[in-house]
Amino acid sequence: MRATYVNLFVILLSLSSYSQYHDSIATSLKYKIERATSDSARMGYKIELVKQIHRFDLDTSRIIVNDILKQIEEIQGAAPYYQKNKAKALNYLGIIENKQGNAEKALTTYLKALDISETMNDSTTIGLGFHNLGMFYRRQQDYKKSKQYFKKAIAIKEKMTDVESLAVSHHMLAVTYYTNKQNDSSLIHILKVKALPCSKTRIAKANGSLAAIHYSNKEFDKAIGIYKENIIISKDIRDQSELSVSYLNVAVLYNALKEYDKAVPYLDSAITIAKEQKNKGLLLKQYYSKSNLNETRKEYEQALQDYKIYKMYNDSINDIEKAKRITALELNYTFDKEKQAAELILESETGKKRLYFILFATALILGGVIFWLTRKNAKHRIALAKNKLKQEQLEKVKAELALVTREKELQKVVVDSSIRQEIISKTLGEIKEIIRLENEQERKQALHSLSASLLSEKATKRTTTDLQSYLNKVRLDFKVILDTQFSMLNDKEKELLCLMTLGLNSTEISKLQSTTVSAIKSSRSRIRKKIGVSSKDDIIEFIMNAVK
Repeated sequence: MRATYVNLFVILLSLSSYSQYHDSIATSLKYKIERATSDSARMGYKIELVKQIHRFDLDTSRIIVNDILKQIEEIQGAAPYYQKNKAKALNYLGIIENKQGNAEKALTTYLKALDISETMNDSTTIGLGFHNLGMFYRRQQDYKKSKQYFKKAIAIKEKMTDVESLAVSHHMLAVTYYTNKQNDSSLIHILKVKALPCSKTRIAKANGSLAAIHYSNKEFDKAIGIYKENIIISKDIRDQSELSVSYLNVAVLYNALKEYDKAVPYLDSAITIAKEQKNKGLLLKQYYSKSNLNETRKEYEQALQDYKIYKMYNDSINDIEKAKRITALELNYTFDKEKQAAELILESETGKKRLYFILFATALILGGVIFWLTRKNAKHRIALAKNKLKQEQLEKVKAELALVTREKELQKVVVDSSIRQEIISKTLGEIKEIIRLENEQERKQALHSLSASLLSEKATKRTTTDLQSYLNKVRLDFKVILDTQFSMLNDKEKELLCLMTLGLNSTEISKLQSTTVSAIKSSRSRIRKKIGVSSKDDIIEFIMNAVK
């Protein structure tokens, strides 16, 4: 790799003798290339060097560009920096091919560079690519396309800080307008160039275009003065291409003024420089002018020889088959771009459809989930309402049971209290009677008799009678039903039924009636048979329903 750099540096050193001048910028860049410590820095300096020397040394520029492209190809997975330099190198290679008449290679190279630039979205190289395509189509005399590309280049470059590059595009658009005989439009862009703080080279080229406008207006003296000024500037800045053009223009003007002897040396100088540059475009114009000049001077043999050379360059540049191939290349490029655009649109539409389907499916799923949750929530609320209702009903039942229980307890207390009160009242009455007795023996005998009476069956019967009297008062309505509708029952059975209406159980009733529980149960069975009610039905309810 080191040997390659040394060989390249030797080639670069030969530029001084080849171009016969020592350019300070190029020399500085060559020094930087030699001293660079990294491939990336070295590559950047090479690009700048090509930018400086491609105007006057196409062959060396080609060598450097090919070396840059080879170096980039050897780098695996080249970073954006190298891709950007590749686009620049291809643009300069296209310029070299275009200047040397290789139109097909030039177009292919320009389009390849533009593809890389647009992929990277790099404004600098995109602007350079548009400008170079404008130059290409101008050379092919397709001025409509040429102006379109120059305008695209200007629109991009106006947003950047590279004034020199902007001036170049303005100038070449002015030249294209001039070629179409649109002098007013051409003058606008020439003045824009002269208003920019650009280099002497750019001013010289703008001056050349301004002189051309003076020439078309037949202001020959003004035009010659500007071209001669440009010759001085071109020599000062060592711009061989512009110098060749300036010599040619002065020769053409002297020819127009019929000062043929003055025109010849300027024309010869122009041809010499163009040959050194291998610039077929300039040589085409220069030999055509020389043929006309010699014909005017009546040097017909030399005029014919010059015309043959002109025809050779013309056929080389304007080959019809080549033009067809160029058109095919352009169409293929356009087709590829349109195909890529269509694929991107199709991919975008497919992506949109996929997204819409996903959104639709998601909406359906979410809708289903929301419906399920809503339904579940509604069911839960219904279940809660039912549970609440059941709870309320249960509480109501409990409250009713508590009321019934309390009522039974109160009824029992009332019955017990009433019975007890009756017994106490009678007992107290008897005790009072006993107290009134004056005879002690009689009192003792009376007390003994009272005690026996309380414990005797007679006292119990009397208490039962009192109970029956109480029941007749408390359940009078029920007693009436029994007496009127169920006369087949005896008093003891009717008493039992009245006690049952008070909610008393068999044990409690047995105590009140001074009998056993089994006796109570037997009485109930007899009552059921007498009134005709089954064991499954409630006796009291049956009796109460009898009057309805």
